[in-house]
Amino acid sequence: MSSSNAPPLDVALNAAISMRKKLAVPTPDLNAPAPSSAPDLFSNDYLSVTTNPKVRERFLARIVKEPRVFGTSGSRLLFGNKSPHVQFEQRMRAFFRWPAALLFNSGYDANLSFLHSVPQPGDAIVFDELMHASTRDGINMSRCRHSQYGFAHNSVASFREVLQKTLVRHPNIAAGKSTVFIAVETLYSMDGDFCPLRQIIETVEELVPKGSAHIMVDEAHTSGLFGDGRGLVPELGLQDRVHSILHTFSKTWGMSGAVFLTTPLVRHYMIGYARPMIYSTSLPYSHLVALNTTWDFVSGPEGQALVPRLRALAAHFESALHAALARAQVPSDLLALRPRAVPADFPAHVFSPVFPVLTRASKALADVLDAGGYALTPIPFPVVPRGEERIRVVVHAGNTEAEIDEFVARICVWAREFAAREEQEKGEPRATGVLARL
Repeated sequence: MSSSNAPPLDVALNAAISMRKKLAVPTPDLNAPAPSSAPDLFSNDYLSVTTNPKVRERFLARIVKEPRVFGTSGSRLLFGNKSPHVQFEQRMRAFFRWPAALLFNSGYDANLSFLHSVPQPGDAIVFDELMHASTRDGINMSRCRHSQYGFAHNSVASFREVLQKTLVRHPNIAAGKSTVFIAVETLYSMDGDFCPLRQIIETVEELVPKGSAHIMVDEAHTSGLFGDGRGLVPELGLQDRVHSILHTFSKTWGMSGAVFLTTPLVRHYMIGYARPMIYSTSLPYSHLVALNTTWDFVSGPEGQALVPRLRALAAHFESALHAALARAQVPSDLLALRPRAVPADFPAHVFSPVFPVLTRASKALADVLDAGGYALTPIPFPVVPRGEERIRVVVHAGNTEAEIDEFVARICVWAREFAAREEQEKGEPRATGVLARL
């Protein structure tokens, strides 16, 4: 069928895909698996749980003893609420020392569920502009979709200004008749930086009448790493000053799913009003066995011993890349490590394993690394602002210093060759000096 006779939907979809390709936005068809011949420096498996043979052996030893391992045949509201689900929620409540816990199939479902269902008419939502898409989608489905206000990423001054304006626009909040919801993440996965959480909370407590604010913290990327596995909020001693916390299992814990920690009333309400909870089949029996297995490992001495190793490897990557870039005198727009801030009031042992490596040629670099077996997705404009194009490196406890050094050498060699090709194309002589000697 010629393009002139193609159905209008096909024309529209092809045009949208073509536009993304022109912008160098990744448009995968997912017909081939991600490369895996090179070390993992890009996934969210921070403690390398998914490839740990001990965890695998312990799961297999458990699963063969289970009378049921497959699906539950229904949502939790329709036959799918089994003893393993209830028991795991009880374990989560005890582990996190929280009054109520609600299990979800994914962090996306949990964020969407809370934000689309809990905020009521007359409420407002204030959020960091770099919040995860699940948060934004939940807000846009909520009763407060016309009362949502973003503030500049990690800016306490911007947060204060936006919160003050929100209170003026919504006088019922100041009058104690409505609620302002504040949504932040502890660690932002695209920039690898931390929320100034204490200052955010202090600003809320200063400006909003007691009882009229609900602070929701997404701990997806800090769960398991701090606070003896309980996250950054208890590490900072702030657990009594926030109202709800999301912990996902797909990063440090090596699984999928999530638990939403909140009040018993909010939990009860979400069960009846959150659409992903109502209409999703509950996690299968085998998944709960796996969750209990990885939880035993990560929260136990073996798993927690991997955290300082991860911290040391993250420090090694940062110092190795800075040193290599300085030696090579690579132009900062071609390759640079984006600065990441750790708030001054955080304990000295808090670290980020996420490194945004900025490059104006993110697709070209990704293509080279992909050919070398690295499972990498470039992050170009307009996914991020122009000038912020990048690849995202994530260090894991299962990596070695040699693997990190090899990767750093590869991207620096790429930078040398890319710069040389650009000079040739401009009719200039091939690079000499420091770049040529790299």
